[in-house]
This record gives sequence, structure tokens and C-alpha cells, in this order.
Amino acid sequence: MAAEMFQPPPQQDEKITEVQTPSSVSPSETLVEQETVSLPEEAWTPSRFMETLLRHPDAFFAALLEGKIVGTFIMRLFGFSVLLLAFYGLLMGLFGGLVQGLASLIKMPLLFLATLGICLPSLYIFNLVLGSKLQLGQMTALLLYGICITAAVSASLAPIVFFFMICGSGYYFMALLHVTILAISGFIGLGSVIHGLKFLGERIGSIGTERVFRIWMFLYGIVGAQMAWLMRPFIGVPNLPFQIFRPVEGNFFVAVLKAILKLLGVD
Repeated sequence: MAAEMFQPPPQQDEKITEVQTPSSVSPSETLVEQETVSLPEEAWTPSRFMETLLRHPDAFFAALLEGKIVGTFIMRLFGFSVLLLAFYGLLMGLFGGLVQGLASLIKMPLLFLATLGICLPSLYIFNLVLGSKLQLGQMTALLLYGICITAAVSASLAPIVFFFMICGSGYYFMALLHVTILAISGFIGLGSVIHGLKFLGERIGSIGTERVFRIWMFLYGIVGAQMAWLMRPFIGVPNLPFQIFRPVEGNFFVAVLKAILKLLGVD
């Protein structure tokens, strides 16, 4: 009787427990899945869309993977991107006057969307050739997500631009300030797309898509920079007549180098 009291419990329950909790699923992955599923539908309403997008990017990627509301995502990402970029463009152009501000309000969203329209087909075809399973709608929504993040970061830095503008900063300083802000915002936005491609690739068996995207980023940056040069002016030079577009001459990178030299006082 005493021997039976000190016998170890049977091991059957432990085996059952091991079957119920697979070793292939880490606690962090389980937590992410629970957070993604637990988001209420109200989180994707227009009034909370941007907050949800910034706070829970993995929830956006998971919903994009399901493919049920891709069209809704595309429309809302497009709308918020246009609004935020228009706001930044208006503030950018006010340095050259109200008319220039209104022109830049239109040209800034057009710049990003035109660049996306030119570069999207190449990225989609590259991914198809390499065996990616992402649909065109999913790819479009993911790239618009990157533009929306870029626009949000740029708009958040707009008060800094306004501060330097009212302090009487010169044209070349303001031009380089805008180039720096848009470059930083662009890198953050494209970095968020890389994170999304990794998330989707791990779940649909297309790992490596983000590597193609890193190469495509270079093409996207070159096209975007030259597109901005063709659509200039965005800032406008004070005391000069207003122009919708300037004559095509030179390129963006030479202009940035000249602006740096002018700011440093080198002729």
C-alpha cells in the first residue's frame, strides 16, 4: 500500500499534452496570430484605419493575405496617401507663394502615384518569373501601403519644415531639407514593404521576394527622383514668376549637388 502511494504518475497525460502543443509553433508566433485575429472589424473603418495601420502592420498583412478586402484597402490607402502628400506639398510650395503651394498640393501626390504606375509592372513581372504567388491586387495594396507610410512620416515632419520656413531660411537650405525629409520617409516606407513581403512570403511559400524588391527599390528611387525633376518646381523661388513646369534640363542628382555647393558657398 505504501509502495503504491509513492509510485510516479503515469506518463500518458504528458504525451497528450505534447501532441496538443506542437513544437513547431513558437510562443511568439502564437501570440502574433492571436493579436492579428483579435482585432475588431471597427479597426479598419476610415476613422481608425491609419491608427490600425501604424500600430498593427502584421494585422494588415494578414488581412491582405486573406484577399477578402484588398479592394477596400487599395481605395483607403490611395485616399490617405493623396491627402497626406497633398498636405505636405501645400506646405512645401508655400515657400514660393500661395499659387505655388496650390500647384504643389496637386503635384506631390501625382509624383508618387505616377512613379508607382511606371514601376509596378516591372516588379510584378519579376515576381511572377521567380515564382511569387502574390496577386496583382495584393502587390498594388502592399506598395500603396509603403507610399502611405511615406506620406504619414512626411506629414509628421511638416511642422519642422514650417518652423524653418518662417525663420527666413534660404531657398537652397529649404530645398535640401525637403530632399532629406522625403528620402528618410521613403526609406521608412520601403522598409515597411520589405517587412510585409517577408511576412507574406513566409506564409505563401515565396521566400526571397523581398530580395527582388531590394533591387527594384533602386529602380524606383531613380525613376522617382527624375520624375520629381521633370515635375519641378515644387518649392518655387521667391520673387520669380510662377511656373507650372520648368524647361527640361539637367537631372535631379546634379541639381542636388549644385544645391549643396551653393549652401556651402562654393561656386
